[in-house]
Amino acid sequence: MFYSSENLVHVCLDAGHGALCFFEPDTCWFAVSEETALKLATMNLKFHLIPKEVLENAGLGGSEFQCDYMGKGEVS
Repeated sequence: MFYSSENLVHVCLDAGHGALCFFEPDTCWFAVSEETALKLATMNLKFHLIPKEVLENAGLGGSEFQCDYMGKGEVS
């Protein structure tokens, strides 16, 4: 997981739940995995499901969607 202080967002790319982001200003989650989105819903958390087509249109679709950042900490 990493944190961007400039964007006030926490981002985790763990394969267990797919890309998952938390945006601090409105306490909202953004999930790519439908299964993860359903879990957020059962926990009564505010979230948005990002359809896989959005990532595909941005050239980030499929299983090749990864992040070079492998450490923990803050990214500005």
